[in-house]
Amino acid sequence: MEHLYIEGTKMTPNVILDSDKKVYSITGNSRPENPLEFYKPIFKWLTNYLEKTEEKTVFEVQLYYFNTSTSKVLLDLFELFEKFAEIKDIHVVWYYQSDDEEMQEAGEELLDLVELSHEIKQM
Repeated sequence: MEHLYIEGTKMTPNVILDSDKKVYSITGNSRPENPLEFYKPIFKWLTNYLEKTEEKTVFEVQLYYFNTSTSKVLLDLFELFEKFAEIKDIHVVWYYQSDDEEMQEAGEELLDLVELSHEIKQM
């Protein structure tokens, strides 16, 4: 399956979705002007991938900042994973910096809203 790489900017995260290397991650800041438009190809790629894969998928989130509209998109993303997790092995790892209690709590709150294998890890 073809990979999806999106180079991060000040406003958008770096995204790596590579089934050959088994790397699935979002890293950086997420405050795009139109989050639905930015995340649309990510949802499309992940849906296509999850429909086909039989392998365990570990999705890593390492955000330093995200805006309110991104939080809704992240919840939608986790709900997509939750839907597939009924028949697939999906695990989310939410990373936060040791001095960033807000990001730790954000991950806990978002992931508590879904039934999904996950862990919150300090970097």
